[in-house]
Amino acid sequence: MENSSVNNIQTVDTRGLFCPLPLTLLSKKLKEIPVGEKLKVLADDKAFKKDIEIWSYETGNKLLEFREENGYYVAIIERGKGFKGESIIDKIKFISLGVKLHFIKHFLDIVPFNKPRYLLTFVSVAEGIRANNFLKEKNINNYIMLPVPKEIYPHCGLVFGFKNKEDALKIYNLLKENKFAVEDVHIIDKDKKYPKIT
Repeated sequence: MENSSVNNIQTVDTRGLFCPLPLTLLSKKLKEIPVGEKLKVLADDKAFKKDIEIWSYETGNKLLEFREENGYYVAIIERGKGFKGESIIDKIKFISLGVKLHFIKHFLDIVPFNKPRYLLTFVSVAEGIRANNFLKEKNINNYIMLPVPKEIYPHCGLVFGFKNKEDALKIYNLLKENKFAVEDVHIIDKDKKYPKIT
């Protein structure tokens, strides 16, 4: 990993927190800064070293530096433009999922009945897919997977859409209890501002 100047960059201190909270906080903060800007992350969760490498790859962000000092980890992350995949298979799977989610969204725009009112976001597409598999194994299917609205996050991503708040919060809490890196629940308001309710 390359060295990076750490002067004048924001710090996200996740010390004392355990998986998936460090990645959730990092993801939220990273989405507030422009592409190419950097964040410094402090963590003492032993799983963080492996998690940050996988998360960086899955989200298309760049892990510039990683070191251990004084009993905790320090990582420097540069915000990327989103995951695009490295191999042809990765790219095909990623594009296929995007096409499928956008088709569902356009269908719901044309036939607006049963349209979701609440959206659950994740730290990465891969985490959303993993959560979807977990819920399907439990025969939970009261949601629909959709592309993340550009007002929430301008790059590729997925969300779970729910018709009512109770279902959205119940699944949010279930996934959180089972160590999935969920971010927030947003309400779809008439101005398309998607305020958070969690």
